[in-house]
Amino acid sequence: MSLSKTLYKLQLIDSELDLARKRIEIIDSILNDHKELDLALKTQEEHQKYLTEKQKDLKFAEHNVEDQNQKIAQNQKRLYGGAITNPKELEDLQLESTSLQKYLSALEDRQLEAMLDMEQTQETYNQSAAHAEEISHRKETESAVLQSEKEELVSRIEILGRDRDDYLADTPIPNLPTYEKIRKSSGGIAVTLMVGNSCSACGASIPSAIEQEARSPTKMSYCPACKRILHPKPR
Repeated sequence: MSLSKTLYKLQLIDSELDLARKRIEIIDSILNDHKELDLALKTQEEHQKYLTEKQKDLKFAEHNVEDQNQKIAQNQKRLYGGAITNPKELEDLQLESTSLQKYLSALEDRQLEAMLDMEQTQETYNQSAAHAEEISHRKETESAVLQSEKEELVSRIEILGRDRDDYLADTPIPNLPTYEKIRKSSGGIAVTLMVGNSCSACGASIPSAIEQEARSPTKMSYCPACKRILHPKPR
């Protein structure tokens, strides 16, 4: 096996390991991202506070109407109960009755307004609660899928790790330190395919002398542009 092919096979294993680890990082980032749900729950909580306030306002308005009706009932009892016969007192009671009825009408308008406000706030709260529930359900489903994928990736990484160890144990690679150094400096890709006379990693043209050297089973050549190890693509 040529030197470049030996390293290229190792590169394939390492590239798959890198992809699996990167995917796990992405999955963990998604699983730990609770911003959308936290915002929805915060909005629901705020709307709950508004709803509680509107419910208190409605209860207060209902109490005022009930209290006013009691005052009117007491006025009507005195006005028509027969106990009071003095014309002046009866006239005062009649004026009071008119005033009480007028104020009752105003209180009932306030009660109706409070009821409509409460119903609108209730609808807004219901929508925010449904939105938070929808996000929560979606996140649970998504998390289950991602967690399953992560478990598969962890298992795959374990298998690849053993394959890598076995490959290194069975295959002498004198250029391994060079390979590792280039991987660190070149985004994880130390060995790239040479397609025709071009580097597949950076697209640079490979001079004929380097191209011929890259095709030698006993030599190792490098792309003059990106400095990666070249491995000729099988024709």
